[in-house]
Amino acid sequence: MAAARSSSRPRGKFQKKLERTAYLFIAPAAILLIIFNIIPLIASFWVSTQNMGVDLSQAKFVGFDNFIRAFSDRRFLQSIQISLKYTAIEVPLQMIIGVLLSAMLSKNTQFNKTIRGIYFLPVVCSAVVVGVTWQLVLHSNIGIFTYWLKCLGFTNVNLLNDPGSALYVVVFVAIWKTFGISTIILVSAIQNVPDSLYEASAIDGAGKIAQFFHVTLPGIMPSFWFLLMTRLIGSLQMFDIVYTLTGGGPSRSTTTIVVYIYDTAFNSMNKMGYATAMSEILFAFIMVITIILYYIMGKTSDD
Repeated sequence: MAAARSSSRPRGKFQKKLERTAYLFIAPAAILLIIFNIIPLIASFWVSTQNMGVDLSQAKFVGFDNFIRAFSDRRFLQSIQISLKYTAIEVPLQMIIGVLLSAMLSKNTQFNKTIRGIYFLPVVCSAVVVGVTWQLVLHSNIGIFTYWLKCLGFTNVNLLNDPGSALYVVVFVAIWKTFGISTIILVSAIQNVPDSLYEASAIDGAGKIAQFFHVTLPGIMPSFWFLLMTRLIGSLQMFDIVYTLTGGGPSRSTTTIVVYIYDTAFNSMNKMGYATAMSEILFAFIMVITIILYYIMGKTSDD
């Protein structure tokens, strides 16, 4: 009995030592997270209640006036509408393309590996570079794509300067930039689905299409939900491709929420507090969507 007690004491000390060591390992990341994420987030709430310029000088407390002003700002409400429209188009297309391509490229053949590598190349490119490159490709005067269309007999091709088509061009470029990561993640998820499930379904007479809907899709749902959540958040925060490709134009037809917040903060006088208030509204909106998706994800996993 005494021997058991004496052996338990060192084990407890060793466990505490392991915990302290673990805290030391995570301390650098935690400190950086607090300094560059938590503290600025808290400070932004204070800035949103002030009327100040971009240099944070001459601050004047205005309370919730900036938030009230945002909901009566026609341009802000229009930017919300544009962001929701962009998200409603981009996210479903992104997920459908990712699922279909991952199903076709899930086998580890040399051809599939090569194609997956090619599809992943735009992901590692800078979004600014992608936006500028596609702007040159689609330019109404010097763009090679425009030149090809003119050779085919099309005239007055001006995709980036047409309010009716500019947003759809942004959607196309955004999908082209990011669909590779969706495909790779879903390929990994498909490869982790047990082969025994496919063998059992084949014995029951299920074909490839039936296996896709009843074996593959249920098996990749955790990865699917993760991608859906990240794509929704990314779409609502779309900025870099829009700003380099169209600058929010023409006629503000591609001015998303973040683009409008940026223009308000850095291209207007004494509106940093107002821009921060709009950022807080966007933060709250994304947080609500994330919570709803987590709830739905939990319900589906329980079923």
